Amino acid sequence: MTGGLEVEEVLDLDLRLLRTPAGAPLDPSAHRAALERSLPRSRHAAVRRGGALVAYAYLWPLEESGAWFAGGLAIAPGHRSAPVIRELRDTVANLLRAEGVRVLHSHVRTGNAASLRLHRRLGFREVRRSDEAVACVLDVTGPTFQNGARRAIRAPADAGGSRP
Repeated sequence: MTGGLEVEEVLDLDLRLLRTPAGAPLDPSAHRAALERSLPRSRHAAVRRGGALVAYAYLWPLEESGAWFAGGLAIAPGHRSAPVIRELRDTVANLLRAEGVRVLHSHVRTGNAASLRLHRRLGFREVRRSDEAVACVLDVTGPTFQNGARRAIRAPADAGGSRP
């Protein structure tokens, strides 16, 4: 267990969501190693149903003052509903407020259309794009975050997973 999220449960959900990141199959061993490095340095938000992880976010501070990075954000298929999205959003928002976060960065695989839609609906804006990933940024202090979160809740089928 690493502060609320276990590597194996995140790996299990990610393997279901991210079968072919950047056009290549997800390597479970390499992804496990990345999670083992990332989760201990992160703050976590988790949504569980019947004890099972159905949605998560893990975030860590960047060196620039007030900015954080979303290392992972995922909602399991079959749980992309307003209550799950709302619970995840509220938990993340509370965490960000408690930490005094002003800006949240995220990267989404270019081919992950569902996650890109969710990020846009949450208020993230695209700042850079490559063949592999889209860099997004969210002003946590502005009204766009709360308004965007409400839009995302009205469109739960678009929730997906992101990976830097």
